[in-house]
Amino acid sequence: MKYFSVVVVFFAVQIFAGADVTFRGYQPIALVKGSFLKAINLREVSTDTAKVGDAVYFINPTDVFIGETNVIPKDSIYEGVVESVTEPLEGINGAMKIKIVKLLTTNKVEYHMDAYVMWKGTTTIGGDLAQVEYYARIPHYSTMCPKGYLQLVPTTLRYNGQPRGLRAGEEVTLIMNSDVPLYRN
Repeated sequence: MKYFSVVVVFFAVQIFAGADVTFRGYQPIALVKGSFLKAINLREVSTDTAKVGDAVYFINPTDVFIGETNVIPKDSIYEGVVESVTEPLEGINGAMKIKIVKLLTTNKVEYHMDAYVMWKGTTTIGGDLAQVEYYARIPHYSTMCPKGYLQLVPTTLRYNGQPRGLRAGEEVTLIMNSDVPLYRN
């Protein structure tokens, strides 16, 4: 116990004095919050069939480097879960959110992650407006065309929403919600 307290005091003095403390040659490397990662979906997932808590898997298509260090090798697996599912409604397509919770590298190292799958600039897959069902014909007049012309203007009537999802083999973008520390030699 005496030896342990001496070691703790030694490192505490070095840290407070501003000395560079390294442990067994490991360098701290982290995927920072807001980073984007590419991934490829391994199986089809849709708002029709997905349930909250279903596992979803993605594969890393290329090596990810930070500096000169390969932190995520090619063919690593991202594991995610379906966080929420919304059924299609009249005028609104179905929606779901997929959260990435784990990274399993090719050399069997596992990291916990906090990331979401991006779809058209948002973390919600789907949830967009359905197609317009009816267009009204509105006359417009201008000095260029004195007789006027009819313009089709969309109304608020929309078709029933369609299910949305990700196809197998579709490339997606993951966005990091928090830092993920990775340690390498």
